[in-house]
Amino acid sequence: MRRRQAARIVLAAALAAALAAALLDGCQPHPRATPEQYQVYCARCHGREGRGEPKALAQNPAADLFSSPMIQRGDRAAIRRRIADGYGPMPGYSRRLSPPEIERMIDFVLQLRTLRAREP
Repeated sequence: MRRRQAARIVLAAALAAALAAALLDGCQPHPRATPEQYQVYCARCHGREGRGEPKALAQNPAADLFSSPMIQRGDRAAIRRRIADGYGPMPGYSRRLSPPEIERMIDFVLQLRTLRAREP
């Protein structure tokens, strides 16, 4: 009888911990769509369209994604490392973005470059 009670207590505690973790995780929703992730994680410095925010550009001209040689070359490996690990004032996002999310972010940033090249 005591073993069953102990097992029920352990199970109830595990369920309570899982529920608490799920509720806490829900307090800060993780954006799932790549454009939304870009706006949350990148636009503050790189701007909505990748051209850089004036304040960020004053401190770091590389905030303009389109002046970046790795973006101009379409160097996916270098862009992947920069997003995952960060560099200089840019934080790394390997703990916030999964590898597939990073790949989609690379596609998104390269697409921004393509759209800019089409502008008159």
